[in-house]
This record gives sequence, C-alpha cells and structure tokens, in this order.
Amino acid sequence: MPWLSDPQRDSRDDIRAARQALVYAGDSRSQAEADFEAHLYRVRAALAATRHLLRAGFLVGVAVAVALLLALGLGSFLIVLAFGSPVFVWGPAGIIIVVHGSESSEASGGSLFDILLTLVTAVTALGVAGAGTALVTRTRWRRAGVLDTYIDLDPRQVYLLHTVVVWLTVGALIVMAVQWQGDEEMVTGALVMLTFVGIPLLAFLFAAVFPSLYEWLLPRISPVDAAAYARPIIEREVALRIESDRELLGRDVRRHSTHPRDRWADEVLARRDTPLNARRRH
Repeated sequence: MPWLSDPQRDSRDDIRAARQALVYAGDSRSQAEADFEAHLYRVRAALAATRHLLRAGFLVGVAVAVALLLALGLGSFLIVLAFGSPVFVWGPAGIIIVVHGSESSEASGGSLFDILLTLVTAVTALGVAGAGTALVTRTRWRRAGVLDTYIDLDPRQVYLLHTVVVWLTVGALIVMAVQWQGDEEMVTGALVMLTFVGIPLLAFLFAAVFPSLYEWLLPRISPVDAAAYARPIIEREVALRIESDRELLGRDVRRHSTHPRDRWADEVLARRDTPLNARRRH
C-alpha cells in the first residue's frame, strides 16, 4: 500500500550534502544522520501547507482514538473472561460500567444511537486534538527559528500554552457530549472524573504518542522537499563556523590550508544558494 511505503520526498543529494556538512562541524556519521533526521522533521512541520498538516494531524488523532477504543474493548473482553458474564451499561462519554453478580438485574444498556454518537464524538474530539497539535507544532518550530537557522535555534515554551488551548477546546467537545447524555447525577460524576482524571490523562498519553506518529505520517501527505530548504542553511552556518575557527588561528593558516573541510567551506561561502532559492525549487 502506498501509505505504508516510505516516500522519498527529499532530494537525496541535499540529504547527503547536509549530513556531510554536519560531519565537517564535528559530528560522527551516525550522529550527523540522527541530528539531520530530527531537523528535517522540524523543517517539514514548519513548511507544510496548512491543509496538509491539518489532515495529517487529524488522521493521527483519529488513529489514537481508534487505538484507545480498541484497548477499552479488549479490556472489557478480558473482564468478561476473568469474572463471568457481566452486564455493560453505556454511561456518559462512553464510560462502560461493568455490573457483576447480583447487581446485574438493575442494569440497563444505552441505545445503539447513544453508543455510536459517543464513539463518533470521541474520535472527532481526538481528531481535533491532532489537527490543533499539528498547528501548534508548526508555530513552535517557526518561532524557534527553524526556517532561518540550524545552530542557533531558540525553542520557546509558549507552545505549552497553545497546547492547553487545544485541550480546552477538546475538553469542551467532550463535556458537551457528556451533558447531552444520562441523568443529572451521572453527568455530574462523569464531569468530575473527566475534568480531574480523564482529560489530563488523555492529554498526557496523546502528547507521548503524537510526535512519532505525526513524523511518520506527514511526509506521506505533504510533498515538501525539506532537505532542499535545510541544506543551504546548515552548510552556510557550518562554513561560517569553520571560517571563524580559522581566523582564530591566523590568516596564513587560512591562506595555505588544503584541508578538505577548509576547501569545502570556501566553496560554500562563495555560493549564493539561499533557503529562499531552495524553497522556490519545491
């Protein structure tokens, strides 16, 4: 399937050149590869078109929701195997209450419509969380300067506030779904559990799994050639650092140097390739 394959969005020549620049900067080959892959994700997340990142983020959120629902279903099935034949009551916000033994005669299940509505609400809410987190990720790396620099990135913690806003929106969707169902006493208890346990725990789990899934999915949706944009930034900054180091050693060393790294730095600084030109190419 095309989505399961690894798309080659980035120019291989640009990838090799950028990794070589990081080696000249002092990284080992393996470290240069790992550092560049991490940087490539940041550049792609910052450059991707809004429609592409929203789609990728929403699909990641839906995937997380489906995985959680399957886990809940599996857990319920294991309870059945371990403790007998309970009766399941469909409570607010999709809470499944297992009533066992003598209490089972008092239980009553929710309608199929309520169950489906709860499932759709849960999937949609996490899809919105994914899309919002994708926007937060783009803003985070743009503000850090990933489109202008590699060496002097300035990560800022304001993205945490943006994340809180996303989850307040998601929480509002869940709360509205809860209030739509059940009696007043049950709704009140569910809201307390969601506010202090459910939504914070869900946000924590989501933050743990979203980055890796988003990094995997975004190249399969966005056609951005991130390596073409990142390469000239990395090369120029590394070349400038090499030149600065040589100036500390004196002009004679610079004039008579035959080291491959020094020759490479001179060639890079003589070029006029810029991130803007690279961006126009894709």
